[in-house]
Amino acid sequence: MGMVPICKGLVCNRKKYQLISTLGWTNLDCDEEVLIYDSVVLRRSDLALLEGPFYLNDRILEFFFSYLSLLHPSEDIHFVTPSISYWLTNSKDFESLKAFVEPLKPFKVVIFTVNNNDDMSKTDGGTHWSLLVYYKDANAFVHYDSIRCLNGRYAMKLYEAVKGHVSSRDTDSRLEDLDRIQNKKRRFAMAAMYPCFREYSTPQQNNYYDCGLYVMAIARVICCWCVNTLKKNDEILFPDILKNVDNSVEFTMRIELLNIIKYLRT
Repeated sequence: MGMVPICKGLVCNRKKYQLISTLGWTNLDCDEEVLIYDSVVLRRSDLALLEGPFYLNDRILEFFFSYLSLLHPSEDIHFVTPSISYWLTNSKDFESLKAFVEPLKPFKVVIFTVNNNDDMSKTDGGTHWSLLVYYKDANAFVHYDSIRCLNGRYAMKLYEAVKGHVSSRDTDSRLEDLDRIQNKKRRFAMAAMYPCFREYSTPQQNNYYDCGLYVMAIARVICCWCVNTLKKNDEILFPDILKNVDNSVEFTMRIELLNIIKYLRT
């Protein structure tokens, strides 16, 4: 079963974006700019990652997030760039973190990326991508991981960093409520103050380098669900990822992205 094109315009029209065997970029220097889209600069070295079976970098993910958000703008959804997501996960500057996250409160859906890079001195480190998504109506952070729960502890670390700043109610109000609760109920009230964390059923990849493709495919489904379904039926708290993403992305999405980039350059 192929990936269901649930959002017109987001899945490439095969006739419009035909793959050309020679993309015309082979003679470019690896650092030469290929495309500037929104605030994202793609270079020949980035495209090389798409042309082969390689782990994708944060620029490709950021490009696709920008593509989704500009193609289908919505006041309900916000994409946090991979670099900012990584900074939020590892930042020890509470005030700076709070200043960045609290403006996200109006959004119903906030999409973060999760990376397993333990070395902050290596900006291109890590070996696996996954998604952490905040659903305001469900008061939940949902982790989508295409290799079981490989990034589970990193997703939890990001969740712990931002969970206290995304709720519409400020921290002082929640603490005032907590003070009024009897001590024996305090532990349960503390848990209810913040959004919950949950792992969600996610299509599983068949190799160790296509995690970025699953991140982008899942983000696309969430974006389409937010634009087309969320406003019409607020009783559906989460999109059906398993219905709309499968391992066909491993065979189709690199070609799709290369064709999108080629089309945007014309």
